[in-house]
Amino acid sequence: MMNGQASWVSGTAEDLVVDARELGVQASPRMITDYVEVGLLAPPQYRKTTQRGSDQRVFPPEQRRLFYELCRAKQRSTLPRVPHRTIIPVVLYMWLTDDTVIPVEQASRALRTHALATGINAEARRRQSANQVIEQFAHPSATMAQRLRVAQLIRSGEQTQRPDWNALADALAVLASPWRVEGPPEIVRGLGPPRMPITTDHVIAMWEARWAVTQKLRTESVPAAKLLTARTAARQSWAEYWVDRPALMREAGNLAHIFDIPDDQEQLARQHVTGYLTVLGDVLGELRPAFERAALRMHARS
Repeated sequence: MMNGQASWVSGTAEDLVVDARELGVQASPRMITDYVEVGLLAPPQYRKTTQRGSDQRVFPPEQRRLFYELCRAKQRSTLPRVPHRTIIPVVLYMWLTDDTVIPVEQASRALRTHALATGINAEARRRQSANQVIEQFAHPSATMAQRLRVAQLIRSGEQTQRPDWNALADALAVLASPWRVEGPPEIVRGLGPPRMPITTDHVIAMWEARWAVTQKLRTESVPAAKLLTARTAARQSWAEYWVDRPALMREAGNLAHIFDIPDDQEQLARQHVTGYLTVLGDVLGELRPAFERAALRMHARS
């Protein structure tokens, strides 16, 4: 596993299986292959040390250690079986924040797995997701019927994989601003600090753009150069946000919690991945059309 106590060494798939079993984790060569296919590991590297034939392909030291840490993470989980999709965000978080472990080819596969898992939830999870949205955006005077309408549209969109963005935008706008009446001037409630208020139409536009990105990632049709361009932009955006965050929290008042940084590593990873997908949507030209459609919806209501 390690050369002394200082560094990791390269290893074959069989070596990785031994590493896992020494931790008490059941593993097999097929498991290693699965990890490569879904993007949890990069493909092993070709190695030729003889004139005829070649040795077994090997995983470089950083990938071997990655596999070891993923096995440890599975051990810490309270789930009897840990689906790949639940640990993919951790791998993507590493790629977003570090250049030394995850190659872009592996990140592309991991993004595909993440995209394919989007919306694949049990009914209980879909209800939970809907309730979280309602809790965040509902005005205290919103009626039960208005809340149920939003919940139904969110659950249906996830279940059918065909969200009705127009209907959801209208329902969410009513939920957040139940006093709204047709005709100008329309007064819409915004969330967040005064200098960057977020309306429900803005939120729908970002959801819609990320959804379009998800469809492209499912088929690995996004070029590596675009993935890397978006990563650079996402890093810059995150750095700027980190500087602005204290002031934004002060300005947000009782909504300062929307700028909280998760204590849980998995939730932090998911937050970074979500932010990256939004930036990728901009790089791929999906964000501007989504906001233009949002503006048209707002105009149609007034």
